Amino acid sequence: MKRIIALALVVVALAGCLPRKTTKVVSPGDDYSLYDMEVGNNGATQVTPSGNMVSGYRVQIFASSTNEGANKVASEARFKFTESVYVEYDAPYYKVRVGDYKNRSDAEILREKARNVGYSDAWIVQTEVSAQ
Repeated sequence: MKRIIALALVVVALAGCLPRKTTKVVSPGDDYSLYDMEVGNNGATQVTPSGNMVSGYRVQIFASSTNEGANKVASEARFKFTESVYVEYDAPYYKVRVGDYKNRSDAEILREKARNVGYSDAWIVQTEVSAQ
């Protein structure tokens, strides 16, 4: 019985150490302000400062196994898009996504724009987006 309790305590301790899904949100303004968005182990999304998330769509333009590669593409994308640019880590990839759209038709317009500016493999993903 003591072994089961000890094992349970180890499992609980390790669960608290699991990596979180982290997104860096870059506003399209002149200052390129950075906000952190984290999805905790319980699946709850927390965004600073707004915190208002709804179901919607973004356009994914790139995926990389390294944070450095994704951040380089995100930096370039900030000059090509007026929409918000996100780098999301969803193990094992860092994904660069653009926009916050509540309906798919608006995301389709952005996907075409992305393809026209050089992101030929851009596609639409359904995800939680910032309610604006």
